[in-house]
Amino acid sequence: MSFKHKNVLAVCTLATLATISFSAVAASGDSVCSNPLQRICNDTLAQRKERDVYVAKLKSEISTEAGKNAAPRIDAMKKQVKPYRFIKRFLETTKIRNQEVMASAKKRIGGFEEVVTNPENVNKIKNYMYQAIDTSSFDMATKASFKSVIKTIVVGNFSDFLEKSDLENNVLAQILGNACGSDGLIDNAFATTLKGERYVLICPGFLITLNQTASASDRFNSILQAISHEMGHHIDNSKVGNELYAPYLSCLAKNYPDRFTKSKDDEKFCKDNAKDPVKCNEKVALSHAGELIADQWGIRTTVVHATTEVLSSADTDQMLTDSWAKLCGTGDEGIHPTGDFRIGTLMRKNPGITGYLSCLNTETDAKPACSFAGESAI
Repeated sequence: MSFKHKNVLAVCTLATLATISFSAVAASGDSVCSNPLQRICNDTLAQRKERDVYVAKLKSEISTEAGKNAAPRIDAMKKQVKPYRFIKRFLETTKIRNQEVMASAKKRIGGFEEVVTNPENVNKIKNYMYQAIDTSSFDMATKASFKSVIKTIVVGNFSDFLEKSDLENNVLAQILGNACGSDGLIDNAFATTLKGERYVLICPGFLITLNQTASASDRFNSILQAISHEMGHHIDNSKVGNELYAPYLSCLAKNYPDRFTKSKDDEKFCKDNAKDPVKCNEKVALSHAGELIADQWGIRTTVVHATTEVLSSADTDQMLTDSWAKLCGTGDEGIHPTGDFRIGTLMRKNPGITGYLSCLNTETDAKPACSFAGESAI
């Protein structure tokens, strides 16, 4: 899942020690081509449940240690701050507890995040993004502009974020602006700007799908779509305008209007324009545009990766499973499309995916695929 944050001091990154990697063999025998939701979601259900147990245990360990370490500090603070200053006491108590939670989390997270934020991997993903941009339908000036933006993006880590945002010392930011949670274990990823720099920020909790014995390539595969998706937010319609992405968004509004949930604003707009359903559909698609556009960049990047590494069909299936499984079962709140749509339609029908895996057009419905160039037959 992806959460887009604009100009908010909230960062986190990547990877923790042990957990679960998804099985290389689909229990059902289905593939991304034949039944993507079965392959990516149903066949990984047991592993995802196991991951949830692991995260709960990790959170409990962090909370217990943090509480133990915070207690003497809170007692000392209360000797300095009089009881009648209850607001001051509350803020200081919150600050101390969150500091200890973050300190405990950093001990468990430190080092492992480098698996996905080291310069080699970041540069590799950026190069894939450059190729995805070069092979897109945009004109040369737009491609050059997009690549210049991608070049400036920083992929940070949890410690970098805490330092740059002063989150450890800023209780208001701890309460209002920490999209990863004090322990870093919220399952979240997002694009933001921090002190004027473009960032891609992935909370450590988002990366807890990795087995401590997983290979470097498996770890890379598991974060490729997420990071490239978030990079895509820095060149989505909120940054460059709607016109560049109009063919893509028009295709989605025309062919898949029933797949998007209306926000309250959308409901009002559609009610006011009840005689013009096309206008309504376009507005609803536009409300989801940021995520739909970022998904396409993420998908294009996974295709570049498969092509560059000459992955087999089985390895590509596995890479896509590892990349998309976190979206299984996610809903549509009026901004993010459902995981079912993103996996079963956007990814499955992408011309690059279907071409590389030689998917049969009989394995999906007859509705067209939507890409940045617009509509194309399956």
